[in-house]
Amino acid sequence: MRGTYEAFILVKVKDGRQYVCALNRAKKVQGSFEQLSWQEKQEYLQNRVIWN
Repeated sequence: MRGTYEAFILVKVKDGRQYVCALNRAKKVQGSFEQLSWQEKQEYLQNRVIWN
């Protein structure tokens, strides 16, 4: 996922683990996440969300 990043958020979990979340500006407005089928939601989470 490439683009202009808007924010980086450091998330600390109680057991000491840390995760960095990057939020960026959407390039175009799409329909609501709830309107997507299960398959489309899985593809969205795999391709459009950064998991570290």
